[in-house]
Amino acid sequence: MELKGKVALVTGGGRGIGRETCLLLASYGAEVAVCARSKEECDEVVQTIQERYGTKAMTVLCDVGNAEEVKNCAEQVKQQFGKIDILINNAGVMSLKPFVETSIDEWQWVQDINVNAPFYLCKEVIPDMISRKDGVIINIASIWGTKGGPNRSAYITSKHAIIGFTKALGEEMKPYGIRVNAVSPGPVDTKMMSDIAPNYDKSAWLQPIDIAHVIVDLVLPKSVAVTATTIEAFGKGQPVSN
Repeated sequence: MELKGKVALVTGGGRGIGRETCLLLASYGAEVAVCARSKEECDEVVQTIQERYGTKAMTVLCDVGNAEEVKNCAEQVKQQFGKIDILINNAGVMSLKPFVETSIDEWQWVQDINVNAPFYLCKEVIPDMISRKDGVIINIASIWGTKGGPNRSAYITSKHAIIGFTKALGEEMKPYGIRVNAVSPGPVDTKMMSDIAPNYDKSAWLQPIDIAHVIVDLVLPKSVAVTATTIEAFGKGQPVSN
């Protein structure tokens, strides 16, 4: 119960990596706010947490690309649990198409969810973390945030940005005892990846729980030495290149 008394907010918490992260955080004793746009998915995670671990959990519905909704989301969690100790910026989207076919609206949509949303959420939680001189923030990046590739300029740009944001914010938060790290997965067997590459060989892909373990390990007190960095987590999998 290393996280007993801690409150975690997980975006994209209704399925995939986010769902497994919520459950794993709860297994360590954390109270968990499950944030996504699907009430049904969030409620299922909350119910599973309560039945399996007996810890507190709540559903928070939010479009994380909307600054006002993010503000309301953070306020709901603070009203229910009193604080936010752990922020997992997991929500993400991908647009897979050539650059010349990428519309301005599609470009903005990817940046809103993958880059602006973590900024909005950090703005809401960091002031209280600074006052307590304690907090952990994990941003979910991608192996594509470390390289280039075809047909995903918006996505690759957003993931390079979130890695840069993590490193900058992590350095700035060091004096306040707030740790900020990123996890960069390769291909993971999630709905988003299956939709993008339905016919791709998944034999080397990781499962959502594999990434959840990396995320939660970075949250635990044993990782106090790690901040302002990115952990690449893709096992033997290779980025989907088409």
